[in-house]
Amino acid sequence: MAQTSSAGDASGSAASDGDIVVTANKREQKLNDVGLAVAVVGGQALRNQRISSLADIAQSVPGLSFTPTPNSTPVYTLRGIGFYETSLGAYPTVPVYIDEFPLSFPGTTSHSAFDLEQVEVLKGPQGTLFGQNATGGAINYIAAKPTSTFKAGVDVGYGRFNAVEAEGFVSGPLAQNLTARFAGRYERADGWQTSNSRPGDHNGKKEVFAGRMLFDLQPADGLRFQLNLNGWKEKGETQAPQYVALIAQHAPSPPVDASPFSPLKPRAADWTPGTPYKNNHMVQAALRTDVGITDEVTLTSLTSYVHFKQNQGDDGEGLPAISLDLTPSTGKIDSFAQELRLSNGGDHPLRWVAGANYEKSKVYQDIFVRTQDSSTGYLFGGIGYPNFATLDYYSDQKMENYAFFGNVEYDLVDHVTLKGGIRYTQSNRDARLCSRDATGIPDGIGDFFYEVVYGGAFGAYPSGQCYVNNDQGVTINGVAPGTPGEYAGKLHQNNISWRVGADWKPQPELLLYANVARGYKAGSFPAVSASAFTQFLPVRQESVLTYEAGFKVDLFDRKAHLNGAAFYYDYKDKQLRSKLNAPPFGILDVLQNIPKSTVKGFELDASATPLTGLNISAAFTYIDAKIDRFVGINAAGVGADFAGARVPYTPKYQIAYNGDYTLPVSERLNAFVGTTVTYRSGTVAVIGGDIPPPVTRSALANPLLIHGYALVDLRAGVASADGQWRFMVFGKNVLNQYYWSNVVASFDTIGRYAGRPATYGASVSVRY
Repeated sequence: MAQTSSAGDASGSAASDGDIVVTANKREQKLNDVGLAVAVVGGQALRNQRISSLADIAQSVPGLSFTPTPNSTPVYTLRGIGFYETSLGAYPTVPVYIDEFPLSFPGTTSHSAFDLEQVEVLKGPQGTLFGQNATGGAINYIAAKPTSTFKAGVDVGYGRFNAVEAEGFVSGPLAQNLTARFAGRYERADGWQTSNSRPGDHNGKKEVFAGRMLFDLQPADGLRFQLNLNGWKEKGETQAPQYVALIAQHAPSPPVDASPFSPLKPRAADWTPGTPYKNNHMVQAALRTDVGITDEVTLTSLTSYVHFKQNQGDDGEGLPAISLDLTPSTGKIDSFAQELRLSNGGDHPLRWVAGANYEKSKVYQDIFVRTQDSSTGYLFGGIGYPNFATLDYYSDQKMENYAFFGNVEYDLVDHVTLKGGIRYTQSNRDARLCSRDATGIPDGIGDFFYEVVYGGAFGAYPSGQCYVNNDQGVTINGVAPGTPGEYAGKLHQNNISWRVGADWKPQPELLLYANVARGYKAGSFPAVSASAFTQFLPVRQESVLTYEAGFKVDLFDRKAHLNGAAFYYDYKDKQLRSKLNAPPFGILDVLQNIPKSTVKGFELDASATPLTGLNISAAFTYIDAKIDRFVGINAAGVGADFAGARVPYTPKYQIAYNGDYTLPVSERLNAFVGTTVTYRSGTVAVIGGDIPPPVTRSALANPLLIHGYALVDLRAGVASADGQWRFMVFGKNVLNQYYWSNVVASFDTIGRYAGRPATYGASVSVRY
């Protein structure tokens, strides 16, 4: 969508003739020569539109949706394919990379979108080159690279809520054949949410430190080392939801029943004092080595290690009462990845790449759940368990994956290229899962299990032990049927993903392409609060078979560009988090597979430079994503046959427009204005969300809907004609549109996650 703005960015990956260069096939190609749907947002567009996160990128790229979650683990959905699972150890369907190095888990991706040349969003299954967990697509951050001469820059902005954003870089040679780039970013802001019950109390403050060091060493011809050391640290407060409906599992508790619903305004919310907080960090070390084996063949090694640590508190229901608070929510991710591949040059009629991948990850997550004001807490407190209020559950998982892949492009005749790729993947996962009462307080949930659920058959509850019942009828991990203990499970899966296609370029300005691809996503275990082993059972791997055809054309002597694609996805065993009925507690979380669903649609995007200094672009996406076969319980606890239901988080219509106009004021000074408008039609937060759930009471006719919305951003300023400095005033969501991007059914409540209100400010950029 942002191709025009990318092409004019001197810091972006642009060819000398103004073409955008992308790495969708793991080698540099002009975008209009790539027979895939690829959306590109260039470095200048990122700065102009103040895009600094994947949430911002999703607003700019139609077809891509960003969904916040109660555990602050983001979910990305692309063309109707996403995995709404908030566990730290859940692989996404749309993975994120930095220069092809994986950030394999969504929790690690929060603050890496700074000092970038461009962002590439690859649509459709990317399994052959990017791995099995890319059924929806892949997002690749292209970091700005070290320069051969000294360059430096700084961007500083100040805006509403005392928001400060500062970003800078220094780049240049350190020694002969060695260049480096050092970049950093700092963000801070006061809380933007206001408490419904405590006037003057605010939530949502943040403070982020991020940095990146790049070293590029070329000690000899045909040998190159590129080292990327990057990371971030985030402090602040997690977002609180807006309480909009009561779905009490038992008789409502007095504190929750007496709580009013939240005003339907952008800043309105509520939370338990002291509960929302975060103190998380991520570091990544990545080394790329390119060795020229011959004049035509290159060996590439990609080695990376990621460490992530989480310590935060989440308010799960948007109330000052404690119906469902997750605090503390801690976790750790350690992930090692290695890729080796051989490839030949891009100038041959037969272009190929072959290689292997290996990944080993360990993910641990431990969440304390506080529920003293829930309907369950009051019910069981009334029968002699007054401390039925606090539990914790942990997930300890190990993943090991290896794969072998190959990809070929062959120019069959002039203007016709045949393409094919294949990947074999073996995935192994071990999980140890548990729910327990680690407080040691008498008459708590652990005592209830041992004394009531198990009838006292196992004596007194040993504090901190897993109380989950083995209801599977066979001994698991030494836990006999009908007895409590820790669940242990293993998954061993393999698959073969592939893609075949053809490109036809009858004229230099026109590309027609067609692709058929099969992609897979690995199965996984959930991290949930469980009463029985059934909730710990894994979901099997999902698959998607896609058909896509499209075109890319330059018009009016390359002053305009038009791209289009139509697609059809046959989706099997889609994974999702849903519910099951677990008496006497009520509706609890579980992972399930949807046997069959389909996605069909088309997209168009155009960009043009009709006048000197005027760049405009627009995009339209239509997606019809439906469940074909699924009988079960949805994420709001409603059981039904959901055939024909909409796929959640997939708006049917998405529109984006961007316009920038630069007018010379004098030989040394330019003035500029810009506008960005995005629109997304309504969608649902759960399967079957078009049907109102059986709530106890609600502020809305149907609290599960996500209404359509339009956002308008404006900017204007002045800049030096040589690009040395730039001053801008800006506004985002200038109409103060009230919108929300997620609705979550917690145990007793339904809450929505509102988007940020209008923000505005000013920024200064200097380049040397």
